Amino acid sequence: MAERHMPPPLRFLLAARRSELLGLEALAGTCELVVRVSALVHALQKERGYSNLTLCTPQERLQQTLAGLSEEAVHVESDARRFLDGLAADTTQSSGKARLLNAIAFALFRLDELPGLRRQIREQSVPVEGADARFTQVIGSLLAVVFEAADSALDPGVTRILVALLNFMQGKELSGQERACGVMGFTAGFFTDAQKSRMLGLAANQGRSFDMYAQYADEAVLQCWENIQQQSKPVQRMRDMAQRTTPEQRVDAALAELWFDVYTARVDAMREVESLLAQALAQQCERRIAETRQELDDRRLLLSRYTNHASGRAPSMVFSVQSRIVDTPAADGVGSELERSILDMMREQTLRMQRTDEALHTMRGALEEKKRIDRAKLLLISQYGLTEQAAHERLQRTAMDGGLSLSDVASQVISQLGGN
Repeated sequence: MAERHMPPPLRFLLAARRSELLGLEALAGTCELVVRVSALVHALQKERGYSNLTLCTPQERLQQTLAGLSEEAVHVESDARRFLDGLAADTTQSSGKARLLNAIAFALFRLDELPGLRRQIREQSVPVEGADARFTQVIGSLLAVVFEAADSALDPGVTRILVALLNFMQGKELSGQERACGVMGFTAGFFTDAQKSRMLGLAANQGRSFDMYAQYADEAVLQCWENIQQQSKPVQRMRDMAQRTTPEQRVDAALAELWFDVYTARVDAMREVESLLAQALAQQCERRIAETRQELDDRRLLLSRYTNHASGRAPSMVFSVQSRIVDTPAADGVGSELERSILDMMREQTLRMQRTDEALHTMRGALEEKKRIDRAKLLLISQYGLTEQAAHERLQRTAMDGGLSLSDVASQVISQLGGN
């Protein structure tokens, strides 16, 4: 029976389920966007690494490798742009995603700067610090897209994976920045006090990002990360070496390439974790869409039978899911089994939505806390000229002294320095 002939309460019950299905299908598109952004970030991180090394130690073989990585990054970017063009053209999927779309616009603006930067790197007309900072800006704008995608997700299972992926990507990006800082210091033969402080801060911030990732990742992905961590001892030894250097106690500049190679192996291994998270993301979306479609089909059939029976158009023998004839009065006198199953369906759908909202609130709490702490740190950096590490340490000290959470202290800083 056509749905238009159903009573209004039943039509709206099905409409609610269809709306959920449409939301999940739109979310699948958002997740695909995240996967493509993740691939682009990785390609740009590789290109940035070799750009830094080439600017520090110009060699023909390094320039050839960089040219290949630049070409690869351009290819990945083109693929991402084609996907974004389709996203922009599909206005039906953009409802409620203004912040995400705005982040995409800013990322595209930053990406438009890359051709000029690549030309300057080839010509050796840009300092390594400047090239590194500009690549980092581009990558930061892409990470902001992932953040907004996680914030706009409406399924708690998908949001959980997105939160894990976002934090892991940020930890990996901080690793890339540490690699660049190490190349500069080892090339000079020693690390300045500012560079030493930055190296320590980057390592500490990586730890925080990876700890947050570990809270939301599943066991299989965590095991992959544990294996990578166990192979990171060479990186730690060279970190320690960097901290012991002085203008009087220099090291061989050739160590820059060794540091780069050791650290690149670590960063490349991290890509496997990102790939596993991307697979989990796609599988979760597919599973939820399949479940919702099946539930919608089952309920459409059940409600259609109920409507036919209530209107007298059904055959004289209509059976419930318990194989009892619907025409036969229920033994308890309450009403037909099928009629009660409709009410149960409505109650179950309402309770499931409530559980979903509660789970989403928990997942988004982690995103909101991160957003709050990052904003507080930016305000401290702007107001007092602190480094990112010093700003984080100030928040931590204040929290410990006052017996407050880091999030509560961040809220106080925002209220004092940034208005609402």
